[in-house]
Amino acid sequence: MKKILTFVLALVLVLSLATFACAAGKDSLVVAAPDESDNLSTTGHDALQTAFLNVLSYNGLMKLDYNMNPVPDLAESYTISEDGCTWVFKLREGVKFHDGSELTADDVVASMIDAQSKPNVVAFTKDYTAVEATDKYTVTITTDGYNSNLLYSLANHANFILPKALLESGHDFYAEPCGTGPYKFVKWNHGESIEYVANEDYFGGAPAIKNLTWRFIPEGTSRSLVLEGGEVDFVIDVDAANMSAIQDDPSLYMDIVDSITLNFLNLNDTKGYLSDVNVRKAIDCAVNKQAVVQIAENGHASVVYAQAPTSFSGATTKGCVDGYSVEKAKEYLAAWGGNPADIELSIICSNDAKKRAAEVILSNLKDVGINATIEQMDLATYLDVTARGEHTGFIGGYSASSMVQYLMMNFHSSSIGAANKSRLNDPEVDALIEKAAAARTTEECTAILEEVNEKINDMCPQVSLYQNQRLYAYKADLDNVNVLPNGYFYVNEWNWK
Repeated sequence: MKKILTFVLALVLVLSLATFACAAGKDSLVVAAPDESDNLSTTGHDALQTAFLNVLSYNGLMKLDYNMNPVPDLAESYTISEDGCTWVFKLREGVKFHDGSELTADDVVASMIDAQSKPNVVAFTKDYTAVEATDKYTVTITTDGYNSNLLYSLANHANFILPKALLESGHDFYAEPCGTGPYKFVKWNHGESIEYVANEDYFGGAPAIKNLTWRFIPEGTSRSLVLEGGEVDFVIDVDAANMSAIQDDPSLYMDIVDSITLNFLNLNDTKGYLSDVNVRKAIDCAVNKQAVVQIAENGHASVVYAQAPTSFSGATTKGCVDGYSVEKAKEYLAAWGGNPADIELSIICSNDAKKRAAEVILSNLKDVGINATIEQMDLATYLDVTARGEHTGFIGGYSASSMVQYLMMNFHSSSIGAANKSRLNDPEVDALIEKAAAARTTEECTAILEEVNEKINDMCPQVSLYQNQRLYAYKADLDNVNVLPNGYFYVNEWNWK
């Protein structure tokens, strides 16, 4: 009997040690994401879901820290001339691209000049007028006067650095990323997943998690179910309706991040009656934003009435419409003078939460005689159609690193064809945004931003809805997970407990 008992105890110990060794040696991670882009390039998009992937493969001269401040990344340090027009960046030495070549100033120059030719990212590349290699590890960037937005733009995927030799050879970066980032691209299984492997030569240190799979699961409940079932380890954008089940599971962790993303009903101001400000204000007044928050985000969001996020200095509600009021909406329609039934508004949606928001809006608009419709599209088609201005409306959202950047991307005329999808084109708005970027003091910049925001609020180019909480969920034994307010995260800093 003693022998049997001893054998059983030994077997239990062996199994326990094996389990511990397996857990301690876990080196794989599966991420579930809601959307799949049509390309993996750094400059062929302006979509957050693709930016997540760019951060895996690439680096810029700068990066954002967890307080949303731009800090050196590929750059070791930088200096600014007294007149604010010359920025000198010293590069880290010995940094290797995934193809084994060494990063030099020539790669930085080639990448940034190439980025300036790409229409999707023009707002992030217009901050600099010239880039040159002063020596092998020194880059000099010239700006047209002081530009407070430059460092934020250098931290954006648009200005991530690619190997000059591959750029010149015509390498297909849309399909095969190659940068200096912590993870190397392995394989793209279109419609299903993308596979990565750790970059053991990463200048920031080899990632603890060696194998990474990025799965695409559009339906929110399905993403939660595969996490609960153990098929994935981390879920991006948990559907708010599925929060309770995850929070009740001790093996899982829910991360709720107050977001700087502003979600909105975009209106194409160049289409039909939407070009009339009274029509746009009528639509804004007619939408019960609190109901949108409750239905689309299960209450996990804050209503926003202004045209820009409330998170940054320079935000103001001056000039906004008077909130939800069917009667006020009808007054705006009367001032317009047309028949509400003649207004054409098709609202494009690319996921479940957006569709839920659109359904509330459709119901609200019927109360004032506007008959809108919903059109469902995958993310890639949605981005293409809206960038070309072939829409009347869509539910979208935008994350920026600063107020200047948000306004530049969404309302400056140079961003038409990129993020300015309301297609607002106003010289005074452009001039004020540029003036804010050139301001040398916080006080001066804030005053200018308040002025331009009040003006944009009064123009009502789109209908702001809410700033949501970003919901991420993952296995409780995944450690060192941090998420920035703009949604970014750095997988190379994670590890299994």
